[in-house]
Amino acid sequence: MLILPLHRKPTRESFPVVTVLLVLANVLVFFALQSGDARQELRAAERYVDSGVLALEWRWFEDWAETVARPEVDPESIDRVAPPVGQDDRADLLRLMAIERHPSFHEAVREGWFAPLDSPAYARWASARDRLEADRELSFTRRHMLGYDEPRPTALLAHMFMHGSVAHLLGNMLFLVVLGLLLEPALGAGRYLPAYLLGGLGAAGVSLGIHWGEVGGMVGASGAIACLMGLMAVVYGTRRIRFFYWFFVYFDYVRAPALVLLPLWLGWEVLAFFIDEGSNVAYDAHIGGIVAGALLGLLLVKTGQVRSAWLDSVEADDRAGELLHSDRRAVQSAQSALDALDAASAKKRLRPLLGRHGRDPDLLRLYLAACQLGADDPELHGAAARIFRLSGETEAERQLIEETLQRYLDATSDRPRLQVAQAVDLARRLIAWRRLAPARRLVDLLARARRPVPGLADLAAELVRLMDSEGLPDAETARYRRLSAA
Repeated sequence: MLILPLHRKPTRESFPVVTVLLVLANVLVFFALQSGDARQELRAAERYVDSGVLALEWRWFEDWAETVARPEVDPESIDRVAPPVGQDDRADLLRLMAIERHPSFHEAVREGWFAPLDSPAYARWASARDRLEADRELSFTRRHMLGYDEPRPTALLAHMFMHGSVAHLLGNMLFLVVLGLLLEPALGAGRYLPAYLLGGLGAAGVSLGIHWGEVGGMVGASGAIACLMGLMAVVYGTRRIRFFYWFFVYFDYVRAPALVLLPLWLGWEVLAFFIDEGSNVAYDAHIGGIVAGALLGLLLVKTGQVRSAWLDSVEADDRAGELLHSDRRAVQSAQSALDALDAASAKKRLRPLLGRHGRDPDLLRLYLAACQLGADDPELHGAAARIFRLSGETEAERQLIEETLQRYLDATSDRPRLQVAQAVDLARRLIAWRRLAPARRLVDLLARARRPVPGLADLAAELVRLMDSEGLPDAETARYRRLSAA
């Protein structure tokens, strides 16, 4: 089962810088620091096989399987299809892999089950084994993975940035990007990164608690990413978002409250934990991460540490897209008329849609384009004014307002039919949204007005502050400084 939240494209304001840096860190660790680990593991195993001690160890393993581990362990299944020990390196490496899957066998050897601890045979085996482990410790992954038997403090963080394969890395990074696009702008980088790391620690804690003392360990960002899953579900709460789901052969996308995803994700991981026994997937870490993320999300929501305006804007954008989907044929028909330069037909098809979905940015953009087709179309001014009245609470609305102003001023040769108060309000909003170019153009237009413009000095002062924050030279800001002092 796959459930993946969907999101709009990032903008400069919502660009997930921390998420990108986390992805780069994971990629760098895998390809730069872990890249030689597979070769090192193979060299260590080959050196152990070449020592000749495997023949002794394999006999002990067969005896152990016969007396203790039958029928779960069957060394004869390898002997039946492979050459005898010492005659084929590949077969011997396979035998070593089979032995490594049963750490209880090593415990039996070290307790003297097969040879006295002071015997030459045991000394030879122990020396070769110690050398094998020393060779393996040259692997970056071995040194920094989260070991269940001897967890190192540094590994609690380091293991989150390591992966076992390219597929493991790609799968985790896909979810990290998708969830980061939703969460980083909603929390802010200063809260998003600590939540990610704390969630990873929580996931590691659960996995350690379940496997404490066992041979083996864990690598991967999936625990921290699972935290983002729980965090996203609680932070977005009852807000309806789009998500894609795939269950066996059926897939589709729907809109539903984000909180619905929490029991679905958590339930799936719990089910997999019990039915997929023996898997290399750390379902326990996923469970711990989701729960940790949900608790962190609850804390952030209760203490007012989330950006509610952003969360509402995501839901508003998704709602607009859903409403537009219900009238897709009419929209396509209007677009076809527009492509054929038939402005009248395009506007005729768009008017009823605007009556139902008057805030939809794509519909408003199409209607404005239809009005621009005709020379001096009187509806152009009303279409532009309708867009300027949008609140700008979503990024899509802000982009539409900025784009419309530029096109409207071009179409009217800087002689728009805008009331002074409306123009001042629009310029002030553009400055607040840090849309410097259209804000300057509108202030310049107001400065050329024949009559004094109330509030122009304050508006110019706001523009100067924005220009200073953008690092513009004094030569460009001087004119607006004079306006602010007038």
